Amino acid sequence: MACNISGKLLQEFEDVKFPQLNSNVDGYVMRYNHSKNGFDLVSADGVLEESTETDMPQEFVEVVEGELDLDRIAQIADFDGGTFTDY
Repeated sequence: MACNISGKLLQEFEDVKFPQLNSNVDGYVMRYNHSKNGFDLVSADGVLEESTETDMPQEFVEVVEGELDLDRIAQIADFDGGTFTDY
């Protein structure tokens, strides 16, 4: 799949450090990698797993819990982010 930004393919930018998008990277997200000085792809599951390894401040947890509307979350439970299409 080719992402076209202002007439340029995403892979043509100098700071993009990942291969052509296809089904091999389904479930990956783009992030800025400071050590590579550019954007790369990482597993979305891996990002979530790593985020659970660090304790969050209790104050933050309390604010998030106070602002969550569980009825609304149940309405979007069937959200599908789609997949990459290999052209």
